[in-house]
Amino acid sequence: MKPLDRILLVDDDAVTNMMHRRVIERSGRVLTVDVATDGQEALDILRSDLAAERCLPELIFLDINMPGMGGFEFLEHYAQLDLQSDVQLIIVMLSTFLLRSDHDRAEADPNVYGFCDKPLKLEKLLEIVSDFQNRRYAKRPAA
Repeated sequence: MKPLDRILLVDDDAVTNMMHRRVIERSGRVLTVDVATDGQEALDILRSDLAAERCLPELIFLDINMPGMGGFEFLEHYAQLDLQSDVQLIIVMLSTFLLRSDHDRAEADPNVYGFCDKPLKLEKLLEIVSDFQNRRYAKRPAA
């Protein structure tokens, strides 16, 4: 299958970003990996892409807990972006420990595809990329 063009990692931890970038690059399933260290930087990247009429990342791995703008605040602002209805983008929430309240809150957001424990494992990445490429999902997998 053709690799994804871009993934955006959004995490405030440099070591985590380095590890996740390595997993993604070794998978051979993604051409470009961009990194943002908080939600605001991620929004700035997306807004810049929209303004320049560049393709958006096809997949965003979003940490829940970050200083500055965290994952949930990012989702609130993301929902306000002027995205075309044909944009296919997956947001996967990342966390080392997911509280039930965080899970419920993320699950209620129509822009969240799913959840992934940190650190990102190759098998999980390949599953998500395959789901994206096969278009086997709407907004999130059926329960």
